[in-house]
Amino acid sequence: MTEGIPALKTRLRDVTDDDGREPVFTWLLRADEQIRELEGSYAWVPRTHRSLLAALQESGDELGWHPHFWRRAAAHAPWIQELADVDWQVEMLRQAHADLEAGFAGRPKSVRMGWSYHNNRTYGTLEELGVAVECSAIPGYRTLRRSVPATKENLFDWYETPGAPYRPSRADYRRPAREGEASSRLLEVPSFVATSLPWALVSGVQMARKTRDGGQVWQALRRPAYCINLTARPRLFAPLAAQLERALRSVPTGPLVFATQFHADEVVPNQSRMYELESVRSNLLALLRVCREARAAAAFVPARRVAELWSA
Repeated sequence: MTEGIPALKTRLRDVTDDDGREPVFTWLLRADEQIRELEGSYAWVPRTHRSLLAALQESGDELGWHPHFWRRAAAHAPWIQELADVDWQVEMLRQAHADLEAGFAGRPKSVRMGWSYHNNRTYGTLEELGVAVECSAIPGYRTLRRSVPATKENLFDWYETPGAPYRPSRADYRRPAREGEASSRLLEVPSFVATSLPWALVSGVQMARKTRDGGQVWQALRRPAYCINLTARPRLFAPLAAQLERALRSVPTGPLVFATQFHADEVVPNQSRMYELESVRSNLLALLRVCREARAAAAFVPARRVAELWSA
């Protein structure tokens, strides 16, 4: 974070949107049980890195929240993703939010959950806490199926979720409210995904290897979906730019949101050959080029601004 983020901001100074603005980011800070146990408080990140985070806010960036449900079954036991104890999940979110707000420059308005996991109660809790934008959905993807694997991590379900922002049903956070259903005030902003079958199969195979679940390939055939981080090599990111071009050709009636993400460690030298700092610049320029060729105005906005656009 302290090395990668400043390097990224410096590298993107010559990249601007149609209003001449440099890219702005929503930095989602870890604040959860694992951080509290390892570092002494939920809000350790903002308390320890005040000057860096204040500088990011001054540049137009937003500070949001990224809570994981890591939990130990006992002292010194391995960390697992807590799935069964929803009461604990809700209470942890409330305590972490209270500490984060006290050590934060304002109440966090945006959230992306650790491993994109949610259930109806955790989603409702974020709404109660005043969060405006939720960015966890990855349409067409799920790793949490009928049977929970022995290794409890990276489990979520957004398989049936639509690609555009929506106000979820209180009965099911994964979809918009239907006629007669109550809807959440918390706006869900899904990651932008491509619908290319060949690339979806590539993604499905990778997910099958990671989860040891061959059903991932069948899921990819039933609902082709491909998503990858902004830091990915341009060749791997190209299907998303192509999907954006197709989406702009369809003449959307409202703002078209291209939501993407990455981890800060992906912009410093790392073990993966998939990610690197220079890719962010190349991929942003590719997206801007697609918008320019489609004569669509492009604007870099933080997450909270998406909620404002949908309320207008």
